[in-house]
Amino acid sequence: MDKIKEIFNEIPKEVTKGVSIALVIIFLFSAGNLVGVVSGAKKQLDKAASATTSADKNQGQEPTSATQAQTQSAPATQPTTQATTQATTQAPSEAPSQAPSEAPSQAPSDAPSQAPSEVPTQAPTGAPTAKEDIVKLYCDAYNNISQASSVTRTYDYTSNYNGIVNVGGNDKLKDLAGTLMNQFMVENTEATPSDHSSLPPVGSTTLNIDPALISNATCTDNGDHYIVTLYSTGTDANYEIDSQPVTGSAGSFGPLLRAEDVSGAAGSMIKFDGLHSWYGTAEVTAKVDKATTRITEIEYKTPCVLHFDKVTALVVVSIENCEIGLLFNQRYTIAY
Repeated sequence: MDKIKEIFNEIPKEVTKGVSIALVIIFLFSAGNLVGVVSGAKKQLDKAASATTSADKNQGQEPTSATQAQTQSAPATQPTTQATTQATTQAPSEAPSQAPSEAPSQAPSDAPSQAPSEVPTQAPTGAPTAKEDIVKLYCDAYNNISQASSVTRTYDYTSNYNGIVNVGGNDKLKDLAGTLMNQFMVENTEATPSDHSSLPPVGSTTLNIDPALISNATCTDNGDHYIVTLYSTGTDANYEIDSQPVTGSAGSFGPLLRAEDVSGAAGSMIKFDGLHSWYGTAEVTAKVDKATTRITEIEYKTPCVLHFDKVTALVVVSIENCEIGLLFNQRYTIAY
């Protein structure tokens, strides 16, 4: 130790002073490094604090300076943990719980409950049932035939009605009655062009039938069309005598036999006095398209008993109260 002191005393003062200064510089440099290490550690802490406080930055709570970040780095861990815990606990508890509980519960309860209660009350009523309504439907459909592009008669046949041939016991008159009936009783199934004016009732292309002229009316719903049938008031027990076109019961819709038609068929062999047409229950059946209220098919059935007050044959033979029964059946198709 003494040796060291001697050596040290032999060193010039300037050198020792320089060494002292050097040692101080080394010490300060070492201290500076220590401070740098400490400050570097603090910077790492600042970075960690700034990362954990990113949630607060979204709410406008950013640090204003480095010193604030350093001073608040230690307590900042508590707000960030609260923010993260609130974000994780509040977000699932509020957002999902409200959406399923409110939105789906209202839509199913309101919309379906109202629709079934209103729609059935507006449903179509279907085929008419009242006689007045059925007659009106037929008249409206008949009047629309004026819009037809073609009318075709597809069937025309006159047959003996109920076997009625009453000419007394005179064989010659029976033969003449047979000849007369053969003039009418011809079946024709050939399609024959026709027109609206030739359809019964002849002489009118518009109808407005009084329901009082109709004994019964039916209407059947048959998918895309109705089947409408009207019946006249005449019966075999109570004939309608001399029905008139349009205004009569059978004449309001059916074909009528005119006196001149009978006289023309008989020719000069037979003379008639007091010819009357007695009509039983005549009927018309029409197929009416629902969408357009147009008749596409129509059929007439008209039973008629020709009653003669007096029939004179070949001038020498005469008989009173003769009767011949005829049934007229006609069918037509109508295109538009």
